This record gives sequence, structure tokens and C-alpha cells, in this order.
Amino acid sequence: MNKEVRKTFGWSAIIFISLIPVFLLFFAGPETTDFAGYSGITQGLGEIAGLVGITMFALTFVLSTRIKWIEDIFGGLDKVYIVHGILGGTALILILSHPIFLVLKYVPIYLPLAATYLLPSLYWAVNFGIIAVLGLIALLFITLFTKVKYHTWKFTHEFLGLVFIFAALHAFLVRGSISKDYIFHGYYLYIAVISAIGILAFSYSLFLKNRLMKNAVYSILKIEHKKDMWTIEMSPEHKPIDYKSGQFIFVRFYNEKLSKEAHPFSIASKSGSKNIRIIVKALGDFTKDLEELKVGDKVSVEGPYGRFNFKNQENKNQVWIAAGIGITPFLGMVEELESSPNFKIELYHTAKDQSELIGYDFLSLLSSKLKSFRYIPWNSKEKGRRIDTKDISQVSGNLKEKDFFLCGPENFKEDMIEQLTNRGIKKSHIHEEAFNFR
Repeated sequence: MNKEVRKTFGWSAIIFISLIPVFLLFFAGPETTDFAGYSGITQGLGEIAGLVGITMFALTFVLSTRIKWIEDIFGGLDKVYIVHGILGGTALILILSHPIFLVLKYVPIYLPLAATYLLPSLYWAVNFGIIAVLGLIALLFITLFTKVKYHTWKFTHEFLGLVFIFAALHAFLVRGSISKDYIFHGYYLYIAVISAIGILAFSYSLFLKNRLMKNAVYSILKIEHKKDMWTIEMSPEHKPIDYKSGQFIFVRFYNEKLSKEAHPFSIASKSGSKNIRIIVKALGDFTKDLEELKVGDKVSVEGPYGRFNFKNQENKNQVWIAAGIGITPFLGMVEELESSPNFKIELYHTAKDQSELIGYDFLSLLSSKLKSFRYIPWNSKEKGRRIDTKDISQVSGNLKEKDFFLCGPENFKEDMIEQLTNRGIKKSHIHEEAFNFR
């Protein structure tokens, strides 16, 4: 099963599971005539929005578990988190729509009853729903409109489990209080299953995963600090992890002056190396404290994750495009080219100035040695702008004959993907490193 078929299967499974309550409403619920007229339609839409929303909400926790077979379906953990974001956003919209449709049922005929859906009351079932909605809004606001530190954001995100519990309590209790009609046969069983899936998946990620799956332990062997870059080489304390170049890991440094949160970093060493090398740029609250690291510090390594590797593609004629620190996964991949003579690789690296061209000497040397590899650095300060597909086609010729690998800031990748597709490049021939966990 190729990756597009697996991805289609994954999305189809999510859509099918999410729509199960719709089928149950129509085939195991009230007569379809109950969906006739203004009152029936708004009531039905409110029930559908709430039930599909809570189902998707539960599935977001499943996608957050980092289970390998889920990663296999969607083509890498970075792609799983994209699906997670889409599903979470859709769930939020549906859950917010749920009380709106129910209120519209009684507007303008019976405003006092409509108010019971939006304001605290004696009906605790409704109060639990209000708490869940307000909790979701608050967490969304923190995610989208604040610049809190990563570990603070991650801590607040853990309250999603509590929000889900309130939503589940609302779904369990509302049928016996404010909702006077039955919803569908087997309703309680369905809500029990969905609630169990969401709570168990969340509990696994938060409490059980690190206990059941022991992460590999490494120690820092070497640290190189240049400007705002740290190159960190780590050696295994026991058995090393089995990884491929281009993948990424979650790293937790055991240093009393650094956050104990795990952070994702691309691997910058070649496949199967005993030691692991990562390159970190001081971009946030965590990375700017890396100067506190010492040789010998212990490191917890979880992974590897991702499917960003040039050997996974049939097309051996490839263009790699990196922006800034996005060069990191390519460094390990380049090391493998000496033993992969059948590939023809052109690596473009765009950076704001010469000092940002990480690995310049190594890449230039290898480019002079290997006929199958060409390194094209792009200094934006000298050129006056970022590289684009017109520049690439002038060097690489016909772009339709190649596969493309992209890594860098989101806006850079989005712009480059748009340019490539406008030139007729199939999306199946464009591969990106897409992990962005906030």
C-alpha cells in the first residue's frame, strides 16, 4: 500500500468514525419527520454538531499518542500532527455550533428556555457543557493569540483532558434533564465508548507512555557553540536507537537549569550511526538556555519519528531545498550519498547571510568530490532576496523530472510549494518536513 493510499485510508477512517453518530441519529433515533420544520432541523443540527464534535475531540487524543502504526498511515508524525490540527479545529467549530443551534430552536419563541443553554442554571448537565465550551475557547485563545513559553503552553494544553471530561459528563447527563426527547437507541453505550477512547488515549499520552515505553538514554559527548547555533553530539549509554537520516527525535536534557520538557529536533547524522548529532538554533525560550549544557549531561531520546528520507522515493533525481536551520535533516542525508551513487542530488540552501549557511565547508567539499551531488548556497544578503523556482530552474533545468524535498520555516515552504505546483510539479513529488507542535 503506497503512502497516498494509506493517507486516503486514514482520512476515510477518521471521517467514517466521526459520522457514526449521524448514521445512528437517522437509523436508530426518532422518526425522520422529527427533522422536519424549523424546530426539528435546528434540534437535529445541534445534536449532530455536538456528537460529531465530541467524537472528533476523542480522536485528537488518539492522534496525539505517537503510536507507530498511526504514523505509518499518515506518512510521519509531522503529518499526523497536521491531521490532528485540522481535526481539532473542526471539532472546536462543531462543539461551539452545538449550543448555538439549540438556542436557535427557541428563538424568538421562548427566550427563557433558550437562555438555559447559554447561562449557568440548576441543570448541571448544561453547566458541564458550558464549562467545556469556555475551556476550549480559553485554550484556543492561549494557542493562537498569546506568546507564552513553550512549557507553559504545553502545560495549559494538558487541561484538554479535563475539558473533554466535562464534555463527556454533559453528553451523559443532558439526556435526562434539559433534553426531553431520546436521541437514539444505544446512545449511552456510544457515549461511553467515545468517552473511554478519549480519556484512555489522553491518559496514555500524559501518564503511561513514558512508563510503559522506556526512552533511550544518551550522554552529551561534544558541544560546539557558534553564534546562536549549538551542534550537540550524543552517545548512547546502552543500546542506540535505530534511525534513518532525515528523521527527528524528542529530546529531554537532564540539566537543572533547563526545562524538563521534551522538544523535537531533526537528526543531523547519517542513518544507523551510533552517535546522534542535532543542531539547534536559539529561537525560543528553551533553546536560548542551551549555553547551560555540559559535556556528560544525560539526555532522554524518544523516537525516531518522521518519514523524511530521500531513499523512500523511486525518483533518484532530486532537488533538496533548505532555508536557514532547515538544512539540519539534509546534513545526515548528504553523508549517505557516497554510498548511494545512483542518486543525483542538488541541494539549495538559502540563508540570510554567510554565517547562517550551516555546514558550508563540509557541503562544498563533498560537492567537489561527488559527481552525483551539487551544493548551491544562496546568500540572501548578497542576492537581495530568497531563492525561488525560477532561480532553481536556471541551474537544475526541467523541474518536472525531479522530486523535491523542503525543510524550513512554514511560510517559506508554503511559498515554495505554491511555486512548484504552479510550474506543474505533482504534489506527490513534493516532500516536506512539517513538524510544528504548537
